[in-house]
Amino acid sequence: PEYGIGASNMARDNDYRNTTYCPVLDKVEEQKNALEKEIKLAFPRTKIIYNKVKERNSEYHKKFAKIYNKCAYCGAMWGLLPVESFEVDHFFNEASFPDTTAGRTEAGRMINLAWACISCNRGKRGITIKPPYDDLLNVDNGNIATVFKRDEDYYIQICDTYQDDEFVQQFYDALHLGYETRRLDYLGLQIEGKYQVEKDEECKRKLGETLSILLKKRNRMAVTGGIQ
Repeated sequence: PEYGIGASNMARDNDYRNTTYCPVLDKVEEQKNALEKEIKLAFPRTKIIYNKVKERNSEYHKKFAKIYNKCAYCGAMWGLLPVESFEVDHFFNEASFPDTTAGRTEAGRMINLAWACISCNRGKRGITIKPPYDDLLNVDNGNIATVFKRDEDYYIQICDTYQDDEFVQQFYDALHLGYETRRLDYLGLQIEGKYQVEKDEECKRKLGETLSILLKKRNRMAVTGGIQ
């Protein structure tokens, strides 16, 4: 597969993955390239970079996670969800490559990896991305933020331009982007961010209580709805 690099910059203000307070995705491709060089310097015989970043206890796993800080697809942030709720994703799924050492090496290149919540990663596993969607849904340069948006109720929706696009709809459904939990994750991040900067103790207390209630609801829905 060809890795679409796109020409657009990260849509900072309109990126549905960003809340008012959370860190934005910035220079992702540059940071990933630097991490890959670091890994190759330490392990010059390593071919499959994925194997070095997938292990949760590895320093490279933590460094890779920090590049994103959130799910590259839905925006769920690991500050609110436990790190166990996230995995290293293959943007082009492994089925897109030959079942050979060369194919696994290509699939496991840093450029093909992204940080994703379990729900997005496992839902996306059966989706084979081909041009022009490799560029259109690029999570590293922000192109995906031109395909999906937040509506006034904070749900993730497909942008008007792609409402009739069958592949975009398939991708949206497979990753459960329209689920209520996606909305609650976003609201949780907004409240948590406001809590961190709030100076008034009474307001801070109420925000903390609200966040606790929201997270309990979110976790109940995740269990009953089968989505992380």
